[in-house]
Amino acid sequence: MNIAMTGGTGFLGRHLTGVFTRQGHHVYILSRKQRETEQKNVTYVQWLAENAAPERELPPIDVWVNLAGKSIFDRWTDTTKEQIISSRVEATREVRRIIRQQAKKPRALIQASAVGIYGTSTEKTFTEQSDTSNEDFLSHTAHMWEREGQKIEALGIRTVYARFGVMLGEKGALPLMVLPYKLLAGGTVGSGRQWLSWVHVDDAAELIAYAAEHDDLSGPMNVTSPNPVEMKQFGKTIATVLHRPHWIPVPEFFLEKALGEMSLLIVKGQRALPKQALTSGFQFTYEELDFALKDLLPA
Repeated sequence: MNIAMTGGTGFLGRHLTGVFTRQGHHVYILSRKQRETEQKNVTYVQWLAENAAPERELPPIDVWVNLAGKSIFDRWTDTTKEQIISSRVEATREVRRIIRQQAKKPRALIQASAVGIYGTSTEKTFTEQSDTSNEDFLSHTAHMWEREGQKIEALGIRTVYARFGVMLGEKGALPLMVLPYKLLAGGTVGSGRQWLSWVHVDDAAELIAYAAEHDDLSGPMNVTSPNPVEMKQFGKTIATVLHRPHWIPVPEFFLEKALGEMSLLIVKGQRALPKQALTSGFQFTYEELDFALKDLLPA
């Protein structure tokens, strides 16, 4: 297949490119910068830049994967929040424009989203059939992102809304979560009762590739491990894997003071289950947190 990917130079994008190329597909990575690569079955195409015309450079595309968007791991000033939303919305609009310009329409779009769309709760469990929320910045951002994706779906294209949980890997949240334990200062964050719906980056990439090839998958799809954990258990598991103490708590009010609104990423959460992936027959490699962390963290 010919696969076009936005966000392909990012954390998940690099892993996903590896999965697709190992499967024999050709990946066209859309990038603002002009890039060269000697990687087999990978071509960079410039977009969102002056004089860029990716619709003329791309061959007929079978599957689009839209991961583009500014990182949420930055202090949420009004300006930053606007950039987080606008980067996602504008990228998705450009994907739609390119698709409309090409003679052959793709058979599928994998549109990134997040489990934050459900809102936060310590009691509820969320599957793809659960109601969504618009109560905070994360849920609002996911709503705006998916709404733009729906305009592509309206073109008659099978669309999967990949609602990502907290992705664990060499980048992203995990290094920040592990650092206090490496400094012998790890402990329960906030109440410790907030749920963490996590997923190993390798499973996330494999699930996206699986969704690209399975025409029976469409609509929302939670990209999370089948076994979310509470934050207290997450910290204890890190401590066990690293052979470090779990003893210094970090109060919620301290995080709110230090991080502002962005503390929502840490002190709140949701228990999201990947019902659609499991029902379709996808098999996770890293179902349990300790197995995932042992793979990702040095002994």
